[in-house]
Amino acid sequence: MAYEIEVMVNNLQFSAQSLLGNILQGIVAVCIFVVIMLIGLYVAKLFGKAFKMLMQKVKVEKELEAHGIHDALLGFTFTGVAETLVKLYVVVLFLGIAAGIVQVPMIVMFAAQAANYLPSLVQGLIILIVGLWAGDYLTDRIKEHKNMPFANTVGNVIELFIAYNALVIAMPMLLPAADPSLLAWSFLVLLSAFALALGLGGAIAIGLGTKDAVADVVKKHKNKINNLL
Repeated sequence: MAYEIEVMVNNLQFSAQSLLGNILQGIVAVCIFVVIMLIGLYVAKLFGKAFKMLMQKVKVEKELEAHGIHDALLGFTFTGVAETLVKLYVVVLFLGIAAGIVQVPMIVMFAAQAANYLPSLVQGLIILIVGLWAGDYLTDRIKEHKNMPFANTVGNVIELFIAYNALVIAMPMLLPAADPSLLAWSFLVLLSAFALALGLGGAIAIGLGTKDAVADVVKKHKNKINNLL
């Protein structure tokens, strides 16, 4: 009996020591991870600031404004988007370094997924940005033709069409789990609604425009019409 009690006490001591060791190891790992990520955030901020200064020096935004496409990114600037990507890349790089040092499986898996997703994100954003630029540029050129009927409407439709196609192409890269077919169906619904509205609007416009002309014809040939009836 005394032997069994002694064995149980030894096992409890060993378990307590193992638990304490694991807790200390976890605390050290967390501290190392936090320190590395803080350094990474600081370095990312420095790289972002340097990149922004470089973009200002080469006058990227002024070149985009000269071509009339500086306002194509839905309120965002190209410099701001690119700066954010630079910061994100640096943070993911330090995340991989931290994961390699602490060897926490969950962090290692997350860092690997982030590193694999980042190139896809950049490709998707490039496609989307180029599409928005192209749509905005063509729309501005179309709206400049004042003699063209429905120039604003045609320009807006073309811009929407180009932006939509760019979004469909970029969606699998931006959100790998998303289903692009949902966008296709929603676009068909919007296109059908637009065609219906355009048809009704055109019919009403034609009807109102020809109303007076028909009334004049009827008034001039009133006697002939009465004789026919």
